[in-house]
Amino acid sequence: MRRFFKEDITGDTVKVSGREAKHIARVLRMQPGDELILFDGSGVDYLCAVSAVGEQEVTVLVKGSSVSKCELPVKITLFQAVIKSDHLDYAVQKCTEAGVDAFVPFLSERCVKRPDAKSAKKLVEKERRIALEAAKQCGRSRIPDVSGLCSFRELVDFVRHTDGLVLLAYENEKQTTIKEVLQQNLRREKGICVIVGPEGGFAEHEVSALVDAGAVACTLGTLIFRAETAGVAAAAMIGYEFMGK
Repeated sequence: MRRFFKEDITGDTVKVSGREAKHIARVLRMQPGDELILFDGSGVDYLCAVSAVGEQEVTVLVKGSSVSKCELPVKITLFQAVIKSDHLDYAVQKCTEAGVDAFVPFLSERCVKRPDAKSAKKLVEKERRIALEAAKQCGRSRIPDVSGLCSFRELVDFVRHTDGLVLLAYENEKQTTIKEVLQQNLRREKGICVIVGPEGGFAEHEVSALVDAGAVACTLGTLIFRAETAGVAAAAMIGYEFMGK
């Protein structure tokens, strides 16, 4: 069933406007009586039926609601170093499908793409749209948050002060596996952060700074993932370990 996003769903009658209304009315040409699902990002799905289709908005009647069963039992935040735009688009889209709850793009020493303030704002707005569309497509009822660009120093400061588990996906780590770290933390962790570097990887001093701050460097396996797929692989591994917990 088709899914559409609408903020602040209250009452039995809801008016949908903007891009979502255009999609319902002009693209899909839905008619009164057709059913759809609305979600507001709170984790609840609303089963609705189209009541009226206008030029600027679509009115729907709420028939029932249910808590989504599509979300992972653990919240994942991905700190992704800025990479080429199309690769970052891919990472946000596929990591949303894999269950990531929040994205924090950051700059590190080897980032090839280094947006200024204006382009960084546009980048974040674009990734937020991609996260929303990916959430709709894969059946999620929560929309991952995409934060503004942060510096490497801010990332280290966050790691130093957080009480949660922080995993550093590092291709040169050969001993500690993500599976081992996760299995040691299955019972106590409600949120996990994953840090993924840029195309050229992290500089050694950056790895040292993150580990000293409290991050756990781990390997995702014997194969080396690209910058845009490492986060997807890590999220899938986390989801598997926590599923059913």
